[in-house]
Amino acid sequence: MNTWVYIFDEFKIVDVDASRLFEFAERKPLELFNDIKEVVEEYVKDIRSVRVHKVYIDRKVDELVIEYIVKSSFGEVSAKLIYSKNPREALLHYYNYEKSI
Repeated sequence: MNTWVYIFDEFKIVDVDASRLFEFAERKPLELFNDIKEVVEEYVKDIRSVRVHKVYIDRKVDELVIEYIVKSSFGEVSAKLIYSKNPREALLHYYNYEKSI
């Protein structure tokens, strides 16, 4: 499995089908949040709303990062859905991509 949730500086592995990830990331990234909602709820008990902040896809190296902004009673929290063999490296690529746009 190469799919992770990154929240509060922790990586948690999740079971999400890779082909579905890439298909939905381009057209319906918000729907993918339902696949990781339970994991996010372990950290953020009362999810009030969710929006997609950014989507990063690099098919050459088979990487994907979707950043969600989750609103809760204690403010906004970033939760990232990552598909990569190396999630730390994927985060670095995502942050470099974010700076470039």
